[in-house]
Amino acid sequence: MTSQQFELSRRRLMQAVGLGAGAVATTSVLGACQAKGSEGEGASGKFVYVYPFDVTTQHFNAAIPNAALLVPAPNAELFIPRPAILNWDSQEWIPQLAESVDLAGTTLTIKLRSGVKWTDGNAVTAKDLVGTIYLQKLNAPQGTVGWDQLTSATADDDTTVTVQYSAAFPGVEHGALKVQVLPHARYGEWMDEAEALVAAGAIQGSPEQSALAEKIAAEDFKDAEGGFISCGAYKFKDIGETVITMEVHQDGLFADQVKFQTFEIQKGDNATSVQLLLASEVDYSTQVLGATDRQTIAGVQGLKELSTPGYDGIGLMLNQGRFPEFADVDVRKAFMYVLDTEQIGEIAKGQGGYYLPKTYTGLADPHAEGLFDDVELEYYSVDHAKATSLLEGAGWKKESDGWHKPDGSLAEYTIIGVEGWTDFTLSGEQAAAQFKEFGLQISYENVPEDNPWGIWGAGDYDIAVRQWANPFVPYVYGAWQMTWFTDNGLTADAMGMGLPVDAVETATQGTVNVAELYLQSQQGTEEEQMAAHKILGVVFNETLPRLPLFLNQRVSYAVDGKRVKSIDPGDYDLNDIYFDNPIMVRILEGAIEPA
Repeated sequence: MTSQQFELSRRRLMQAVGLGAGAVATTSVLGACQAKGSEGEGASGKFVYVYPFDVTTQHFNAAIPNAALLVPAPNAELFIPRPAILNWDSQEWIPQLAESVDLAGTTLTIKLRSGVKWTDGNAVTAKDLVGTIYLQKLNAPQGTVGWDQLTSATADDDTTVTVQYSAAFPGVEHGALKVQVLPHARYGEWMDEAEALVAAGAIQGSPEQSALAEKIAAEDFKDAEGGFISCGAYKFKDIGETVITMEVHQDGLFADQVKFQTFEIQKGDNATSVQLLLASEVDYSTQVLGATDRQTIAGVQGLKELSTPGYDGIGLMLNQGRFPEFADVDVRKAFMYVLDTEQIGEIAKGQGGYYLPKTYTGLADPHAEGLFDDVELEYYSVDHAKATSLLEGAGWKKESDGWHKPDGSLAEYTIIGVEGWTDFTLSGEQAAAQFKEFGLQISYENVPEDNPWGIWGAGDYDIAVRQWANPFVPYVYGAWQMTWFTDNGLTADAMGMGLPVDAVETATQGTVNVAELYLQSQQGTEEEQMAAHKILGVVFNETLPRLPLFLNQRVSYAVDGKRVKSIDPGDYDLNDIYFDNPIMVRILEGAIEPA
């Protein structure tokens, strides 16, 4: 059995649900971040990472992060740092460009470090951060945690930024502290325009925001003087089609601490990363490998898997806006009882790469622990007899060519995954195969990886492989955001799942306003938050707004002893490898060094 038991103390539970955090904490690791470096010996050696970059399509315009070279990659912390990143275990902020951060009521004060410079020679100042915040604020989708509540950001002096919020709650500061700070010298015109537009009330999707977004999209800075302007410990040295080399940026953040003179990125998708690991040509990989690939590399000398329980999982979104029959709870439950989720997880991720949830409440186990001890919940495991009974009770009928809906039409759907996303592809393929074996005419196909978010948001699919719980926001309310509001815009241009949130019918809770409960789970008192979490978990269990297949056990791969002495996450073993990568943090602290 691959389910995993997590033991959380009351303190850890309160941290996990985002409670008991009246002010922002900065972790004690700050002292280590100010260390003098490698005992005066300076950096040496090389660290090699594998990541699927593409110099033919990606550019140097970091204001469009998803399309900029390496900006969305886990190693971006090394060259385009943030004010702070989060220790997911202690819920403390780890200062990066910030020397300190403090949230008092609705006021966040960020004190930047002095002496850090961009690669163009300019000092990093509060002006850079304020401009970056306004760019992000204007372009953030409505409903994004923290950005909706942010009302202003001001530079009090060269190193002090004050951010004001309309409301305070755990994690409200998450966006402002985790922006990848951009240089005003390059992006200032757009930053200033964004600030003026925000002051005038413009929001994402407004004509004014769209016009600015078009101007930003027209620039790629590939031929710009100075190349990619960065302020991290590393800067770009050589950019090739298959290898990118970065070297220490002497005036960059933590340049006096890092132990590697060179940080190299090898281009590699999942298949290529396997070959590079087999040849010990890379030291670290965050590619998602399937069970077969993991078995293939198991014998590599020095190889170890670094694993942590993820705060998100892989599931299925049913497009209720396109298919009204998906509104029937019994149909959604029947689909869930068709699926052997353990088999899907085993094939998609392999032993140790996933775990099955203890409760089907929409929460990862670290968040669900202790919340539902006195609630009777439905546990979903493969049961074709129950699935048949539920579909027949909903008016469906199985005939020789498959299941027919109450109106007599054949139930036919396509599950979409994403090209190159192995875990999504294998999960979708297996789910489709199991549905088909049960008699449901459900096929599978991939969509290109360049913009699945647009497809999901527009609702341009029947059934889609997608996350549940939340890999981005490590607070319980983040799971509710992902469940009911991500890819569910409910507008003509962005219908998404077409899933109602204002009046949801449930068996035990009556008619529930999920939108109101979500706000309570995020911004209420501790007691109100806990009550809302509990109700929303029950609503998820009874109505299945997404079909949860399994939870991710985040697995990355390291090779010790060849170029690197030892690679381990240290105190950051609960950090997500894609959104606060523990190895990159440890490199910046000088805790990982050459062999």
